Formats: sequence, structure tokens, C-alpha cells
Amino acid sequence: MKAPISSALAAIFLTACATAYRPYTFLGGGGWKEVQIADNAFKVTFEANGHMSKTQAADLALLRAAELALANGYSHFIIGSAPDDSRTGAYTTPSTTNINLTTYGNSTRGTAQTYGGQTYVFSFPAPSITVVLFKEKPPLSTTVYDAALVAKSIKVQYGIK
Repeated sequence: MKAPISSALAAIFLTACATAYRPYTFLGGGGWKEVQIADNAFKVTFEANGHMSKTQAADLALLRAAELALANGYSHFIIGSAPDDSRTGAYTTPSTTNINLTTYGNSTRGTAQTYGGQTYVFSFPAPSITVVLFKEKPPLSTTVYDAALVAKSIKVQYGIK
């Protein structure tokens, strides 16, 4: 019974592609998470699988921040902090050695070949941003994002409806 389940899970992971732009689901390979931390502030994280670049994951966190601003009646936002919660890991495949021996009288000759032992390094991007939302563009000396422009631009860039 365990073999069919293991095979099915392996097939899912081997055929997976980049994380879809959607709310976070563990079995879906990631997505966005958000938590409201003040009346006009949110922490947004986009957890991606190993098939997505850090840049794309950061763009999708920015898109979610813009959507939150617009959905809550705000037109602009700034990024207060942007820690990187990405995770990396490695997996080394098991190694196997095949030995072929041939004996001629008192002598034995052989060959040995070792397969496997490759190490694969993977990264799961998870940019996290804290955003402060504004009803109008504030006169600040930091980057102020226009929520509508950010949402439109990133959706076009990644073909998101």
C-alpha cells in the first residue's frame, strides 16, 4: 500500500512547476501569506517552490501587497522591511557500485563502476515584506509605490489575470 502512495507523491514532485500565484497551500507548493499588523500595514510573504527564482517570488510578494492596498481603499504603499525567509537544502543520491569479475585459472580480473552520489542543491524562495499603506502619495524621501501601477505591471510581466 505504501508503494502506490510513494509513487504518486514522487510523480507530483517530479512533474511540478513554478508556484502558482494564489493563497498559500502546503500541498500546492506554496503561495502568498499575509497578516494585518496595523490598520494600514501588512506583512506579506510569498513562499515558492524550487522551480521559481528569488526575483519572481519577490515580484509576486510585491503584487500581493499592491492588491491588498487596492482592496482596502489605499492607492500607495511603502516597504518598511524586507527580510528574506528563503530556505536552501541539499540532497545527495545514494551511490551504488557494480563489480564485474572474470576468473581465468589462478587470476581474476574485474572492473568496478560507481553510480550516484550526486548532490543536488535546492532553494525555496520566501521573500517577506512589511508594507505601510497610504490613501494618497505621501511626501517621503523613500520609494513610494503606486499600487495600481505595480499590480498592472507585474500581472502583465507574468501573464497573471
